[in-house]
Amino acid sequence: MSCAVCGREHPVGQPCGVAVSWTSDSRPQLDLPQTMSSIPGAKAPTPTMEVPQAPKDVLIGAQVGSYKILKLLGTGGMGSVYLGEHSGIGSRVAIKFLHEHLSSNADLVQRFYAEARAVNVIGHAGIVSIFDMNVLPPNRYYLVMEYLEGNSLESQVGGSMPMTRAVPILVQVCDALDQAHQLGVVHRDLKPENIMLVKRGRQEDFVKILDFGIAKLQSTMSNRKTATGVIIGTPDYMAPEQAGGENIDGRTDQYSLGIIAYELATGRTPFAGLPITAMLVAHLSQDPRSPQSINPAIPTGVSMAIMKALAKRPESRFASCGDFGRALEAALKDSGSNASGVLVQPASTDSAALRATPTPADAALNKMTPSVPGPQSSSPSGPASAAPPRHIASFEVEVKPDQGPTVKLHVQDVSRAGCFLCSTSAPPRVFSRVMLTIPQVGTVQGDVVRHVSAEQAQAWNMPQGFGVQFTSVRPEQREALDMLTKGLPVSPPEPPGAAASATDDRVAEIALGDFRKRIQGDHYVVLGLAQDADVPTVRSKGREVSRQLLELRKRPVSPNQARQIDAAMERVHQAVDVLGVTTKRVEFDGMRSNWKGVAMCLSAGLRVPELEAVRARFLAASPGAEARGRMLLITCNGFENDGKIADALRNCELALGVDPLNLELHHKRHALLKRTPAK
Repeated sequence: MSCAVCGREHPVGQPCGVAVSWTSDSRPQLDLPQTMSSIPGAKAPTPTMEVPQAPKDVLIGAQVGSYKILKLLGTGGMGSVYLGEHSGIGSRVAIKFLHEHLSSNADLVQRFYAEARAVNVIGHAGIVSIFDMNVLPPNRYYLVMEYLEGNSLESQVGGSMPMTRAVPILVQVCDALDQAHQLGVVHRDLKPENIMLVKRGRQEDFVKILDFGIAKLQSTMSNRKTATGVIIGTPDYMAPEQAGGENIDGRTDQYSLGIIAYELATGRTPFAGLPITAMLVAHLSQDPRSPQSINPAIPTGVSMAIMKALAKRPESRFASCGDFGRALEAALKDSGSNASGVLVQPASTDSAALRATPTPADAALNKMTPSVPGPQSSSPSGPASAAPPRHIASFEVEVKPDQGPTVKLHVQDVSRAGCFLCSTSAPPRVFSRVMLTIPQVGTVQGDVVRHVSAEQAQAWNMPQGFGVQFTSVRPEQREALDMLTKGLPVSPPEPPGAAASATDDRVAEIALGDFRKRIQGDHYVVLGLAQDADVPTVRSKGREVSRQLLELRKRPVSPNQARQIDAAMERVHQAVDVLGVTTKRVEFDGMRSNWKGVAMCLSAGLRVPELEAVRARFLAASPGAEARGRMLLITCNGFENDGKIADALRNCELALGVDPLNLELHHKRHALLKRTPAK
């Protein structure tokens, strides 16, 4: 049989005597055995015979229906695309094969074919056409689609693009997506690589959208299709509701297109350069700089339209992608022909590097701590002009969840806003409270805002774990966090409740003693409210507490007291922002099993789909909760049948404590309350 090293045949077990090594310049170097080098006149084998040959692609040259496969065009996460030619008329097509190792997964096969179905439903000229779908025995599933000769939008984002060119491209994408959304299809992975620019007649930038392979047919596709372990979306272009696991619709694609528009306008994505975990948190909670602040040549109206498409809440964006496109067109028209939107000095000359996933700076941290690229070495063409590497803060923290024991976890991507904790164990529930004891910083309170599963960690080249957003950080702790992330020495933080200094205001100190305790609690504790307080009461209490703090701020307080007042004010605003909005409050209360707060959200007009979306996330994070709640409901029904309404109500409320977002249980409790005798 042929040797894997030399490619020639010789007896099994007999070495070929030639070893191939690779030097830094990537050319093969041959190490000759001593016996050969000692023979006068012996010739060294040529390198071309010693380099292992790549395995042959069996599909190239194969006949698939009426088409002969000519060559491989590219490979992705789910499949590979080949160039095919019709045997009779010579027309060319692209043939997309599902990876062979995925063909045994029925869900993935259905998702692969769902692309053809989604494209067929839309039928828009701006979306690549699919002509056929079949299987090459025994299990090579494939699609035959339109072959496009052009460039992806990815090749155009190395710097800012003139708005006179970018806006017409974006408007075409908006039109195609608008039709898809009207027919119930959401792309869910829109990015520059999936937008092709081809020539059609005299139109140089005719848009074709690719890869509806993970598209969601809202009316017919079940949620099960999104739970097979394939990562949905790309972090740079992922909408907040997508990163947070919430329900998605056409406005999710609009956010992704807003990111693309931002990149065309400025040469970079809004959160470029951040590690993936920090990027996900930024999409959820951080407003980007406006495109015009980075590139003053961008027309004001275009910049405002892009920022509206990037609103955190879907309801704050344009009602449709069509509206987004019309806003861009109108803004460009109003700006006149003088505003091309060309950035004279881009914020970065290497947008691809900014979007790349950072690589580890140290081999020991290879699996734990990604870093941004460091300085490049000089090359014959001249010295590299790269920014100095960012300091990687890597350490252990003590984590105390609201339920369970304290554990030590590795932290990375720490900043003033939050951090990411590496953990392969079951993470705390989303929106649950954790207390972190950080070296040289002290105890910091935060909310769990993101889980990264093992599958996502593998796809995104990052550790498995969960993200935490800080909710209670004193000003001096923020300063310490800044120093820590920069690798600078940190002074020991002043403990909370330290003895009042001579400059402290005595009246303010008495009031702050109470606030120091309250801001360590949850949102209800901060505002001093019951867990079933209605929304108007929440907002009224928030205004009352804010006024109290503002009155304290007017007193002759010390700098330390002023910082404490500011921290308390920040916590009050956070509490009102969550408890005063039903869509946020139901998640907060549900994840904490506060069924009374959930009931208040329902009475305030929370929609059933919004409740069910939160419940799905709750059940995923709370295995067995649904079954335990069902058992308590059975007991409740037994008491009800026996006429023991009080016992039935008690068991119903116990069931709600286990499964607080169960609409059936809320209806049951409401019915039992009507039958409970008035006391």
